[in-house]
Amino acid sequence: MYRAVSIASWAALAAVAAVAQSNIDPNHKSAWCENLGWTNWLDAGTPPGDQGVVVGDTILAGFIWAENVGWINVGDGSPADGEFYGNVTGSDFGVNIKPSTGELSGYAWAENIGWINFAGGAYATPPATPRIDLLADPPRLRGFVWSENAGWINLDHSTHYVAFTPAACLPCDTNCDGSVNGFDVDSFVEVLTSGGTPCSPCAGDVNSDGSVSGFDIDGFVACLGG
Repeated sequence: MYRAVSIASWAALAAVAAVAQSNIDPNHKSAWCENLGWTNWLDAGTPPGDQGVVVGDTILAGFIWAENVGWINVGDGSPADGEFYGNVTGSDFGVNIKPSTGELSGYAWAENIGWINFAGGAYATPPATPRIDLLADPPRLRGFVWSENAGWINLDHSTHYVAFTPAACLPCDTNCDGSVNGFDVDSFVEVLTSGGTPCSPCAGDVNSDGSVSGFDIDGFVACLGG
């Protein structure tokens, strides 16, 4: 489900994923790769259509443009299980987002350089796992992505980076499925105990004090009851 569009069911998302509008910030849309040059995450152009990257709650979708290698496909927006790409077959690949921490994983595909590992930054020295940083202003991507044939894609630069615009979320919808119910409990506990970042800025920070802590528990319980 995209926060770039209105909150809806995963079934509805599957129908609109191919035409979803990119929510990449036009002022911060590029990342550098030593062997590819600048990668453009917004203005993918045509073909295959105006499909820059869309940052959703649990996945990325769309295309990155790299002048030296062409299109990089981060996923079609329709994972087989309705939530995360499986990354075990060529028909169900893409970049996943772990809602409780914002960490990225999975694979993107470029015809000229093959698979790009979005968990590869964990093996950098020092480790720099790619992730969503919702506390940045504007919210942005951080860390490093690894391509066996092209090297590191740097998402961590202080001035040249990829930012995005998250849309409104449902308070307490910590698993980001578009509804507030008992299925959010485990996600809330995970964020609360790990110090991670919820999938959307307001999802776990029920009392709106800028952090997810014990002070949010009463409000979260009230959400479930209300």
